Amino acid sequence: MSPTSSSAPGAPPSGERTSNIRPKRSQVSRACDWCRVHRIKCDAEQPCHNCRSRGGTCSTTGASEIRTLPHAFREIERLKRRVKELEQEIERRDRAAAASLPTPNQYDLWREHDFEQRPLAGLYTSNGNMPQKQLFGPSSLFYFIGRMTNHLAAFLEHPPADHTIQYSSNAKSFVDTPGLEPNLTQRGDQPMGMGMGLTMGVEGQSTGDPYTYLTAMQEEYFLNFFWQSYHCSFQIVDEASFKEHYRSLWASGNSKTRKPSALVDIILALCIQLEYDPASSQRGNNKAQAADADTELAGRWHYQRCQTLLISELESPTISTLQCHIFSVIYLCCASFQNMAASTLALAVRTAHILGLHLEPPQELPRTERELRKRLWWTLYTLESKTCMKLGRPWSAPISDTQCSLPSDDHQLAIHSGSAALAGGNVTWLTYTLQNTKLVLSARNVYVSFYHEAARILGSSSSPTIYDDPAVLEACANLLKGNMAALDIWIQSVPDALKTKRKRGGEPFSTDGSRLAIEAFAPLWLQRQRLFLELLYHNLSIILYRPLISFTPTGGAPTAEACSAQCVSHAITMTHHIHQALSETDLLKGWHESFQWQWNGAITIIGFILANPLSPQVAAARESIRLAVEVFEIFGKQFAVGRRAAKVVRELMMKGDMLLSGLQAELANLPPVVPTAGVDATAVAAADPLWNQVNAGVNLAGLGEGADATLSTMMQDSPFDAIRLQDVLTGTMDVAFSVDSYNSFELLQGSNMNFPDLWAFTAEA
Repeated sequence: MSPTSSSAPGAPPSGERTSNIRPKRSQVSRACDWCRVHRIKCDAEQPCHNCRSRGGTCSTTGASEIRTLPHAFREIERLKRRVKELEQEIERRDRAAAASLPTPNQYDLWREHDFEQRPLAGLYTSNGNMPQKQLFGPSSLFYFIGRMTNHLAAFLEHPPADHTIQYSSNAKSFVDTPGLEPNLTQRGDQPMGMGMGLTMGVEGQSTGDPYTYLTAMQEEYFLNFFWQSYHCSFQIVDEASFKEHYRSLWASGNSKTRKPSALVDIILALCIQLEYDPASSQRGNNKAQAADADTELAGRWHYQRCQTLLISELESPTISTLQCHIFSVIYLCCASFQNMAASTLALAVRTAHILGLHLEPPQELPRTERELRKRLWWTLYTLESKTCMKLGRPWSAPISDTQCSLPSDDHQLAIHSGSAALAGGNVTWLTYTLQNTKLVLSARNVYVSFYHEAARILGSSSSPTIYDDPAVLEACANLLKGNMAALDIWIQSVPDALKTKRKRGGEPFSTDGSRLAIEAFAPLWLQRQRLFLELLYHNLSIILYRPLISFTPTGGAPTAEACSAQCVSHAITMTHHIHQALSETDLLKGWHESFQWQWNGAITIIGFILANPLSPQVAAARESIRLAVEVFEIFGKQFAVGRRAAKVVRELMMKGDMLLSGLQAELANLPPVVPTAGVDATAVAAADPLWNQVNAGVNLAGLGEGADATLSTMMQDSPFDAIRLQDVLTGTMDVAFSVDSYNSFELLQGSNMNFPDLWAFTAEA
């Protein structure tokens, strides 16, 4: 057999051997993630055979990893080219945007023809002492009074002219009465306390100097009083640092004089203003003059000396400068110099910007100093926000410029920042500033959102105001109702230790009619903080809800009517709380801001009664007016404007009873209205014979229902003529000026401040 034809025994044929050879595996540059982890062979398919068999995801996330140095260089070059392309694209966009910016003329033209938003208009008004008209926005009490009087004026044949809206203030001018100045002398060897030593002297009598300042003992008394009064609500002074500063003022070796200090002077002015008791100032032949003395301007010489000292600090302000500005704002607000307070606020905001307080404090500062800077900024911010919402004017400190975080209130910080005791739980004496700031911020957000969206709603309609179209008013009411949830969220965040409990299971911050359960054994500062938070919440709610009280028919606007009812509920609740606090405690004695809150609430209640004479809340509103009159009379024991407010509210409510008596008798089949409690009907009838005629059955049906023509016809046939109703209109606006801005600058600024004794910082009388 040939060798070529022989084969090994049992070997398969050559054709079968070639068919059983496994095909060569296709190579892949990088296995998928699953195959790499399990170290098995992968293929180039997507998904690969292994992943397809197991039913999983086949991914190659690491495929783009740079594994060689040349690859890294190529990637760097690619990224550089991409960055350059993006920079060129940004430059092209910037050039295009700059070319498209409108010129000033184009911008004005755009604004002139922008009808998408139409802000709610304010009110320009003036009085006898300030003939120049001033603007008050739609959230202000002046604007509300203007709407109320304009509604009543629609029924008059001859409405009052602007010049009749004036007032006659009882406050005396320094120029007219140069001898009537505070003689802050010490009686005997006792320190001057409540009701002591604040006498009204006459030049040439007693000391012979009407500009005598406090002695060292008297200053110590008022400075100690400061820590229990203003310091608990305006926590912008470090107690230890201030006391050290005050001791240094007497370290000159002269025991009878101290070095000048603007901060000490303004704090003394505030405490004198709060503590001053006119009843103790009746002395000799000055009893009649002292009867009209006001506490609002007590301490004005210390205030003026502070302002004189601050002049040298305007170019190089310090933290102390800002503290003085803030306390000056408080002093001016309490003295009812609202425009001066607003101007000083703007100066304080700019000073804070100069000092960088709107930014986060530098970390290299001690923690107590960093937190003091935060409290300074947020106290100023809340003060400015409350003032702007009260007057309806623009902000000086927009929130967009603020980068400062909210202040802390932990126990360790509270111990190092003051001598006040801890309240227990998670509450310290610093918690008030934090919660007060959160409350005002929440209210401000509601305020900004409401007026911005209301301008948009009004701009998209043909209605002149939101009150001329029930649909527009209802849309604004729905907007406000949704935004007010922010205040409900704030209430839930307030610690229980900072809430004033209610009797009979009532809820704090509610309008359920329950009385306050004031904890008598709690620290005085804690009682005040609890009460201030409660009253401020109700006052801010009044300001936010009040624009929805309409004096025109609101048929088809149930949400607006509900918001109007909420507004008066907050006003009634606040009135009851202030009356209880004044009757049972001294927490609000002489506290001017609470008096202004009550004035705000009382006028709101009266306006609600006139706008909604058939509302089921009218009975409760009338009762609260009686309490408001008592509140004003209590405040009237310390400042004359309280007595004037009581008189005007009493008379204004009496006029309201006259206007509404016929309406209630006609439509509700009720007997004629009984005058509001606290109003002497016999004296009113004797002074105003038309009371009996009107109460006997003048038909005022239609007031509050929109029947303008019917009421106008009846008014022409009624003995209650235009002249009598004009008194209602003028008196309403007059008292607003009397309460909110009743003083003249001469009372605060002496005609000549160049007195040698102005700079006497005496230690002994």
